[in-house]
Amino acid sequence: MVNPFETFPNLLKPVKVGGVVFRNRMFCAPTGHTDIIMSGQPSIDAVMYFERKAMGGAATVTTGEISIDPDELERKRWPRDITNISNRNFGRLAGKVSRHGAVAVAELQFTGIFSRTRMPDRKDPAWGPMDMTLFGGRLKVRQMTEERILEVIEGFGKGALAAKNAGFGMVTLHGAHGWGLQQFMSPYLNKRTDKWGGNPENRCRFAVMAIDEIHRVCGSEFPVEIRISGTEVDPNGFDIDEACRIAEQLDGHADIIHVSVGGVSHTKASFARTHVSMFYPEGRNVEYAAEIKKHVKKSLVGAVGGMSDPYFMEEVLASGKADIVYMARELICDPDMPNKVRKGKVEDIRKCMRCLTCFSECMGKGDFYCALNPETSREREIFYSLPPAEKQRVLVIGGGITGMQAALTAEKNGHEVVLCEKSDELGGGILCERNVPFKERLHQYIEQQKYFISKSAIELRLNTTVTPEYAMAEKADVIIAAVGSVTASADIPGVDGLNVYQAMEIFDDPSKAKGKIVILGAGFVGTELAIYLKQLGIQDVEIVEMRNSITDGGNDHHRQAIEDMIEQYAIPIHFNTKAKEITPSGVSCDGPEGDAFFSADMVIQAVGMKPLQDYALTFNKCAPVFYMVGECNMVGNILKANSTAYTTAKYLGRYEG
Repeated sequence: MVNPFETFPNLLKPVKVGGVVFRNRMFCAPTGHTDIIMSGQPSIDAVMYFERKAMGGAATVTTGEISIDPDELERKRWPRDITNISNRNFGRLAGKVSRHGAVAVAELQFTGIFSRTRMPDRKDPAWGPMDMTLFGGRLKVRQMTEERILEVIEGFGKGALAAKNAGFGMVTLHGAHGWGLQQFMSPYLNKRTDKWGGNPENRCRFAVMAIDEIHRVCGSEFPVEIRISGTEVDPNGFDIDEACRIAEQLDGHADIIHVSVGGVSHTKASFARTHVSMFYPEGRNVEYAAEIKKHVKKSLVGAVGGMSDPYFMEEVLASGKADIVYMARELICDPDMPNKVRKGKVEDIRKCMRCLTCFSECMGKGDFYCALNPETSREREIFYSLPPAEKQRVLVIGGGITGMQAALTAEKNGHEVVLCEKSDELGGGILCERNVPFKERLHQYIEQQKYFISKSAIELRLNTTVTPEYAMAEKADVIIAAVGSVTASADIPGVDGLNVYQAMEIFDDPSKAKGKIVILGAGFVGTELAIYLKQLGIQDVEIVEMRNSITDGGNDHHRQAIEDMIEQYAIPIHFNTKAKEITPSGVSCDGPEGDAFFSADMVIQAVGMKPLQDYALTFNKCAPVFYMVGECNMVGNILKANSTAYTTAKYLGRYEG
């Protein structure tokens, strides 16, 4: 058995993109699934197909193409629509994937000239860069107006926001393999003379504006990836030189540029290179990513194409040819491949032989059946006969809600568990709210969890600060980092003033609350604190919020309950108002009507939490298996904390390679 961290240091190195931590550099390339039911949702079998990949340790699990084009969706020419509120299975898919520690990724698609090929209604022409007739007269294309282009760009933003709200951690724009964005990038298909055609800047404008629109509506911390072709594998199409010009335009807009190959023609040669056949060497298309990486300064670059050998993939990263490697068919053949790499069980990896049986079966019969792996696409059947858990020694770092649940679940499933907490009490940061009347049941729950731990075989170590050296000395088989988050501060002058407090300080000791109070932030923390202070008889409380509504974190029903109390207590909330400076006498803001000043004796920050990602990652190499769960990975709510902790601990020793 090899030492994985010495042999595969680059493959196993986590990477942070925007505000998201990816647990390694082994990403899942998009693989669609034909099992789509009438409302455009993935079925439960499709959801479980994607979930199984997440169990195997890949950093991402990516869906196939999801349409964002209002024209296609209105005419029902494309079955997958994430913006449809009835499509709850997309949320199920994202939740099932993310609970295993992978980042769920939605591939967003504009089909362009192919919009009329998927559905029976083909009477009117397809939309494309120009008026044209293709494929021997079989396909008529009309030039997109600027209004139509802007409509699709807006659709990308709406689709990405819907994906984010459904729980996806990143989106991928499909700008390769001849689809809509590539049709505009290609000088072969796009000979327009306006700002949407001609030079590379104009031809890439569509894609750049779509990416920027997603960042505008989803925030800069939400990663956006684009898949492009390094060559169209077509004598009439572009090759690597033009692909480098395209990448230069996308650089700094996209967080990741994922380099594949292929074009509109879909010839036999193009198909066999896009989906690298067994007749080509491992990593046939890596050279295109390597060349593009020389021209990209800000974005990460990913390589894809028939890779299964971890030694080869490590060399790709170590030599600087790419920052990330992608696998599609390999993770169909062996979804546990990333976990096997991490545990040094390289000889156990089932390598894809690139026979394309999976693709053929999917297109012909609806499931990605694999010639070598009889469990693929039978995930629901296998799930109900889970393999027994191999007993593990588990070190849980952090005794908040997440750590307690992880420890209890691991112990219940037969593992030897050590739970370390740096303070003298279990419960974590949320203990500051223990005296809040409307949080009584939450704290009853925390006390109950403490009781269950006291009655279990868990070895509890309070007043214990875990360092990497301490963790290494424990010789655990598994480390679960549940180290939580810390309060964030507004990045404005005066934030360190003597009149400025954090919400947690006031929850913990409300006697500090004096005089006229302004709370920065109308999320649940800020609004609940305002309600609590009102209940304590403190009358002069108002809230400043830079967004246009209360931030609900996905729980719109509790938001309605909050709004009920806000109305009952007549608590003023100033929306669309951004604090720009705190002074001893109050807060200066940019409001809807310009400058605004809110006088205050005390300013309380409730501007969010910062996950302790860097601290958690110091334990990455301290055990063969490592997980980040709860708020140290990404700030969320108790539901997310408990579900990720439970899932991680439940599957220990079952699907880890």
